[in-house]
Amino acid sequence: MDLQHGCRTEYGPLELRIETTDQLNGFTVFVEDPRRVPACVHEKVVQSTLESAKDYLVLQAGEYLGSHQEAAQHNADWRCS
Repeated sequence: MDLQHGCRTEYGPLELRIETTDQLNGFTVFVEDPRRVPACVHEKVVQSTLESAKDYLVLQAGEYLGSHQEAAQHNADWRCS
């Protein structure tokens, strides 16, 4: 898959995003909680495959929800362009 813009999914109440960087296999990943201000609760630049970046974000989102005593098992239906 030739990713030009990035990927996005809803994970329970959270929004997960992946944006491409200029680096080979580089992505900026975000966990956002739209119920909070500011909404971004996790942001990191990672060097990985796209699938690994997706897995990493789901793990981070699950940990975030768990730390707030919220259900952390949701489906991630990624949309990429």
